[in-house]
Amino acid sequence: MDYMAEYRWNKLKIRLSSIIVPELDISFNYSPVVKKTTYSKILISFFQIKLNGEIIWRFPKDSNQQIEGSIVYGLWRGVEYPIMSIIKYLDLPQDQLIHYEDKAGLADILKVCDRRISYNRLKNLELSAAAGKIFEVRFKDKITSKST
Repeated sequence: MDYMAEYRWNKLKIRLSSIIVPELDISFNYSPVVKKTTYSKILISFFQIKLNGEIIWRFPKDSNQQIEGSIVYGLWRGVEYPIMSIIKYLDLPQDQLIHYEDKAGLADILKVCDRRISYNRLKNLELSAAAGKIFEVRFKDKITSKST
């Protein structure tokens, strides 16, 4: 990965970590892979999220998008990458966060990790499997007290 791309990802990661609930053991990992072809180098982006050391979401595997065809200069045409989704989410005003949707499939994961969004606003959302795991870890005290 080139220095500038690494710098930008590290800066974005710091911004992202500022909204994440501190008690969550969660990591967002960007892994670019450079493939050499006869004519050039192609950068392919892979992304994963780990909760308590377990991979719970991967890009492109777990994305909501149909990713087909060949890669052109390291990009799938018309695909929203996780980093783009994260930037859009972080740039939203706080009152619009709960309504955020994306193509990458990170919207509900970001909402459940976000310390600015409360249990009451999240409890009625339809969550993906990965977001559901995070929700259970984040609100385990509320979930267990309701079931008893």
